[in-house]
Amino acid sequence: MKIETNSIQIERLQETDIELVRNWRNSAFVRQHMNFREQITPEMQLKWFHSIDNFNNFYFILRYKGLKIGLGNIKNVDWEELSGEAGVFIAEKQHLSSFLPVVGALTLSELVFRIFKLNKLYSHVIPDNKRAVRFNKLFGYKRVAGEEGKESQLYELTPVMFKKTTWKFFMLMKPLGYKTGNMIITLHAQDYLTDFGPQMEKKILDSGMNFKVSKVGEKVIFTEV
Repeated sequence: MKIETNSIQIERLQETDIELVRNWRNSAFVRQHMNFREQITPEMQLKWFHSIDNFNNFYFILRYKGLKIGLGNIKNVDWEELSGEAGVFIAEKQHLSSFLPVVGALTLSELVFRIFKLNKLYSHVIPDNKRAVRFNKLFGYKRVAGEEGKESQLYELTPVMFKKTTWKFFMLMKPLGYKTGNMIITLHAQDYLTDFGPQMEKKILDSGMNFKVSKVGEKVIFTEV
């Protein structure tokens, strides 16, 4: 699966990319801000991938101008409570202070709130990671009561909180060509090897959004209109 909004693409994580992600994750730059900071072996990475390769966990490679720049995720989705946990990391320091983390997170948010209709997102943040704390607050996350003093603190976000705080991003980025309403979702043949493809297709069609559906070879493409 691939989702395109503006200049950012997010692609569903495949087994062929897990070694790249492992190297990113083991780098000192990324690892210092993670709850789990041990070196990850190839065996550990493969076991992890098999545990998240399902319709309750959505991990995406972030692409910008053809370059793979980071990883975003919505994990542990509870379809009854309509909740999940969000996360994103940028692999290279030179991209960290750019607009890319914001656009990547907004693209994930399009999926979360417009397609999946989740009512609540959670995020675990290490208090010493001031950049992550600021980033989460910019998107409307609030720290959950009772999390003060913990090494990893739980934050939560609702659609109302998200809309209240992110309108400014759309205003600031509009001159750069960023806008909503131009989502393109592509489902690939590999997505249909399991029930992921049919389930994702149903979520898209049940979202209430207007999509033009087309087929190109083995791809099914949903273009927002």
